[in-house]
Amino acid sequence: MMLLLTLLLTACGGGGGTTSGSQQTAQTRETPYSGSIALWDYLVPAADTTSSYIKTTGDEVQKYQTRYLRQNNSVTEVSDLSKNEKTVYSNEGNKIVVTFYTDGVQNGTVEMKGKVDIGNIVTVKTSDCRLAQHLESFKYNGQLFEDVIEIKCGENPGYYQKGVGEIMQKHPLGTTGTVTTKVLAK
Repeated sequence: MMLLLTLLLTACGGGGGTTSGSQQTAQTRETPYSGSIALWDYLVPAADTTSSYIKTTGDEVQKYQTRYLRQNNSVTEVSDLSKNEKTVYSNEGNKIVVTFYTDGVQNGTVEMKGKVDIGNIVTVKTSDCRLAQHLESFKYNGQLFEDVIEIKCGENPGYYQKGVGEIMQKHPLGTTGTVTTKVLAK
């Protein structure tokens, strides 16, 4: 999640690309979803949790954990990969305010819409990040995730499971053809 929002903040888009050897399948809803989707339900976990992720860049593999702490209408995210950084998500009803901190000093904010229809922009200000689809299931490398949304920034997808938060991001690194993939380790 922090990757997508950091890229939104810098107007570069979110995850993207494909990794050779990985298999990804998605099952769309038999009856297309209509109506607004509450982003908060998908962007952050429903309870305090520590999630394990696997980040792959080319042949390099990193395993790390991200902690999510809930307090009233906010969630604080802290990752082992960036110990001096934290991200705070605040649910303000009609919008979600995402605030970034480095060494305790605020260094950016992104405002996201509270509810979004499929095909619409997810940020309050104009961006290329849209709610692409709502999936009944999403399978990646043998892992099955239920009730998932895809947010696409340009051509780069990010996937979020209801009550769980971020489950996968893909992000191309410059023009090298190398892709970084971050996936929730079940």
